[in-house]
Amino acid sequence: MKLNDKLTILIFGLWLSLFAGARTQEVLDGIAATVDDRIILISEVQSQLQLLTMESNVDLSNKALIDSLSHEILKQMVDDKLILIEAEKDTTIKVTGREIEDALNSHIERIKRQFPSEEVFLSQLTSEGLTLKELRSRYKDEVKNQLYKERFLDKRLSSITISSGEVKQFYNEFVDSLPQRPAGVQIAHILITASPSQSTRDSLLAFAGLILDKARSGEDFGLLAKTYSADGSASNGGDLGWFGHGDMVADFEKAAFELSPGGVSDIVETQFGYHIIKCTEKQDDSIKVSHILFKFEPTEDDIQQSKILCDSLYTALINGADFSQLAAAFSDDENSATSAGNIGWYAADELSDEFSKALAGLEIGEISRPVLSQFGYHILKILDKKDARPLDFKEDYNDIEAIAKRFKTQKELEKWLADVHSRYFIDIKM
Repeated sequence: MKLNDKLTILIFGLWLSLFAGARTQEVLDGIAATVDDRIILISEVQSQLQLLTMESNVDLSNKALIDSLSHEILKQMVDDKLILIEAEKDTTIKVTGREIEDALNSHIERIKRQFPSEEVFLSQLTSEGLTLKELRSRYKDEVKNQLYKERFLDKRLSSITISSGEVKQFYNEFVDSLPQRPAGVQIAHILITASPSQSTRDSLLAFAGLILDKARSGEDFGLLAKTYSADGSASNGGDLGWFGHGDMVADFEKAAFELSPGGVSDIVETQFGYHIIKCTEKQDDSIKVSHILFKFEPTEDDIQQSKILCDSLYTALINGADFSQLAAAFSDDENSATSAGNIGWYAADELSDEFSKALAGLEIGEISRPVLSQFGYHILKILDKKDARPLDFKEDYNDIEAIAKRFKTQKELEKWLADVHSRYFIDIKM
């Protein structure tokens, strides 16, 4: 018996193409299915299919395959509607406005990274007849719904456990189709991050002061946010929506709740940078604000200084310095600095391009030249290596247990969905 490839739980969420979906949602071109009092449009199914065919290089001339994929997509969309309906009935599930904004910002940023530049992304939006603000508004409810569904499923499925006997039974049944343990490498590193210098922070604070003067002199706060804020909310005039106590970092929240509607704060410092906050509405224990963020980002000079330090540490290591001692003294990775820089095992095919290139050709005990990643400059050391091999029940028990638990969870989800299907009106039309 072969193990189903889909061992992980499918939470069908923001999978639709932003641009194809943006057009088709406005065209009531036919109903693909009705779920309780909610509809799924044929155009929505076609958007999902379009994205899948682009990502998987599906042969569009194979009508039987396309029909099969369309029906599978529709089935998943029906399940998705049912999960949302059940999630909305659970009054214990809470999602804050800030969480929705953060998730929406992350999603938009992931989409932007698919384009060569932000200018190309915005140009594509324009060609679709959309502004960034309209795009955010269009998908805000989708993001909120996704958060509700994820939390509902987490709550419902978190109690599922698996016994050692079930793990053994699973292993015996699927041993021939379990994935191999991939080739791996155990790595230590020394991380030198490029932090803004005090002079950089002072300059940023002075600039924030100039913008604060503009805000307090009556200039349009939303326009100032769009022009100067480094936060994802800038495109929405800095609007963070409604939030309550405990939803924001402490310093930001304290300053926000001290404001009256229309009030503008002094400059507020958090770990993210300097903020100017404007209260737009307030009621009971909730508040709605907009803000302008002046983000703590290193200058080119700050980055160059971190490279100089990393180069000097590399030279010291080449000349015999102890890696673990330098990691403890200089690494900005607090989690690994006290463990000789050890950051654990990584599958060779899951390493970032930067790490993969830096480690190419190195043997156990050897170190790399300084390599730049999104986190800063690293010096890498190979602590150990392992070749690819089949999973062994004793040696890889934890991994097999995790796979078995995902498999069991998937089966429990399917069983629950079958019960939910029986309790709602569902009409499939395509």
